[in-house]
Amino acid sequence: MSFTHACSTGARAALVLCFLAFPMSVALANVALLLTLLLWLLSLAGAPARAELREALRNPLAAPALALFAWIVIAVAWSPADPQGILGALQKYLKFLMVPMFIALLQDPATRRRCWHAFMLALLFTLAVTWLSVWIEIPWTKASRAGMATDHTVFKDHISQGLMMTLFAAIVAWLAVTARRPPRRWACAALWLLATGAILALSQGRTGYLAWIASSGAFALTLAVAHSRRAVLGAVVGLVAVVALAFTASPVLQQRVSAAWTEALTAKLDNTPGAVVTSTGARVEMARFALDASLQAPVFGHGTASYPVLAKQHFTSTEWCSVVCPHPHNQFLFFLVEQGAIGLLLFLWFIAAIAREGWRHDPPRRAFSLAFVATLAAACLSHSSFWLSTENHCLILMSALTMASLRARRAPVST
Repeated sequence: MSFTHACSTGARAALVLCFLAFPMSVALANVALLLTLLLWLLSLAGAPARAELREALRNPLAAPALALFAWIVIAVAWSPADPQGILGALQKYLKFLMVPMFIALLQDPATRRRCWHAFMLALLFTLAVTWLSVWIEIPWTKASRAGMATDHTVFKDHISQGLMMTLFAAIVAWLAVTARRPPRRWACAALWLLATGAILALSQGRTGYLAWIASSGAFALTLAVAHSRRAVLGAVVGLVAVVALAFTASPVLQQRVSAAWTEALTAKLDNTPGAVVTSTGARVEMARFALDASLQAPVFGHGTASYPVLAKQHFTSTEWCSVVCPHPHNQFLFFLVEQGAIGLLLFLWFIAAIAREGWRHDPPRRAFSLAFVATLAAACLSHSSFWLSTENHCLILMSALTMASLRARRAPVST
């Protein structure tokens, strides 16, 4: 085995470790990611790795990812932020630059399969602990209280767990649809029900609720449209029934939905000391501020890392600024404020590339691809998902894995 081949093999192994790690530990995922990058760069001394990179650059996801990161760097030129803030923002978005590397390594079928399995193994463990914590006290989990009427987040926070569990539900739904043997089909269907219950009944993450509805709706309706109008009606009725059942059975879901409605109706900026800041109310005010700020620099934006600077001038109370000044809890508005309409369009191009590629495939793959896009969009509507570490790892890596898998049968690598 040559040195470059060993480096390439090591980079693939480190990438598999990253897929296993990021749902549970960002620190371990970052170590695996750094190791992947270093070994991959060394492997480029060999012709096979360079051929894989050339092929990866032809993947429809590579161009928007690189263009978006390039524009983020260019937008530093007119940013009012200090060097530390700018450096932190560039670090947040650095994985867009690494998309071609991910796709190059994921052209190997065995690596793709292991990455899917690694992500699913991490989520299977999370799912098992989530349900066990209903009856058993598990001290090391984020929410260790037993019983249904509480949050059961295991790792991270309820937002990121809801997002990742939604992706897991979409994967097992695809496996159930494509399974040839009934036992496997029923096993996957059972996992989908357990994942759905973990999102809707055992978590207080409203981003997870939104992502699940968007993902499941996209998956079911895409499959139904491919069959018949009656199937579409059945899909809609089925989704409504699942949500209604979960709402009836889950005190957490009832309380969180009710609170969101009340907070949205009563949203009002109050900069007086000691003001109460609610989750949904803060999002309403952040959206208003972000839209107003974007009108002042609609095309080019205010510059990379500018949002915290502008937010501190608008939200003057400590209570409000601690919640709303770091980021606007909406990735679309984040890009619009900082990188302008150009940045937002590049981000939409990134999302559209996945949807367009998925649309070209058979109904099950199309359904999964659109479910993934719907999950991504829902997450970005309610959170700054490409700016926050865990969600950034999840969405960038899973985007690359999805696109590499979809393109796998289209363009063989030539050396």
